[in-house]
Amino acid sequence: MTRRAGGAGSAGGGAQPLPADPRTLGRRLAGSPLVVLLDVDGTLAPIAPRPEEAVVPPATRVAVQALAAAPDTHVALVSGRGAEDARRLVGVDGVWAIGNHGLETIEPGGKLSVDGRVAAWEGALQSVRSSVAGAVATMPGARVEDKGATLSIHYRLADAGDVPRLESAVAAAAERAGLRVTRGRKVIEVRPPLAVDKGTAVLALAQRLGATGRSASILFAGDDTTDEDAMEALRGLHADAVTIHVEGDEPRATRAEFRAGSPAELGRWLAALAAVRGGGEEE
Repeated sequence: MTRRAGGAGSAGGGAQPLPADPRTLGRRLAGSPLVVLLDVDGTLAPIAPRPEEAVVPPATRVAVQALAAAPDTHVALVSGRGAEDARRLVGVDGVWAIGNHGLETIEPGGKLSVDGRVAAWEGALQSVRSSVAGAVATMPGARVEDKGATLSIHYRLADAGDVPRLESAVAAAAERAGLRVTRGRKVIEVRPPLAVDKGTAVLALAQRLGATGRSASILFAGDDTTDEDAMEALRGLHADAVTIHVEGDEPRATRAEFRAGSPAELGRWLAALAAVRGGGEEE
C-alpha cells in the first residue's frame, strides 16, 4: 500500500505523481463509505481570467456525476465560491456543496445552511467593500466580488505593479472592521474572524456522513492555499486519507501526498475511480 508523503516543502511539496490507476491505492479508496471532496476552481475547472468565465469540462462533469451515483459514495464540492454558485458551475445532481470556505452548506436535496454567526459581520463586510471600492476603481482589471458571507478581491487581470497598493488597502480596511484576510491565486479573501475554514468544514462533513472510522475512505483534491487546511485536517483524522494537489501556473508548496498535472488529468482520474467504484470495466 502506498504510504503518505511528508509535509510541505518546495514547489510541489514533494508530492508524488498521481497513479493512473486508482486501484493502485487498494483499500484506501475501497472503504465504506467513500467520501470524495473536490475543490472547484483550478481543480475541476481550469482557472479562468474571471470567475464567471470558469467552465467544468463535460468529461469531468460526467465523471463527478458517475461518482455521485456510485454505491456508498458521497461527493462534496468544497469551494471558496458561494455554495450555490459552486453547485451551479459544476452542474451535477446529488452532491453536497460547501461554499465560502465552510460558512455555507447545501445538502444533496438542496437545503442551504449558513453559519449563524455570519449575520453579525454583514455590516463589517459591507464596510470593507465600500472602503476598497475607491482603490479597486483606480486599478484596471481588479474587481470586488460580494459572496454574502465573504468578499473576494480579484486581481488576475490587474497590473502587477498595482497589487501591493491593493493589498495594503484591503488589509487596512479589514483590520479596521475586525475581519480576517487570506490569499489565494490572484485573489484576496476577506472573511469573518471565525474558526471556520475548509479544514473544519470537511471534518464536520466526514463526521456527518459516518466517515471518521477506519472502514471509511476519504479523498480530497484541491489546488490553492486554502485547500491545504482541508488536506492537513483530513490527514490528521484518517491516516489513509488520499490528498491530491492539482498543479497550475503558479507552483507552490503543498501538504498533499499526490499531484495531478492539471484539472484535465484529475478529471480523467476521477472517471477511472468512478468506473472502479461503480463496478464498471475498470474493475
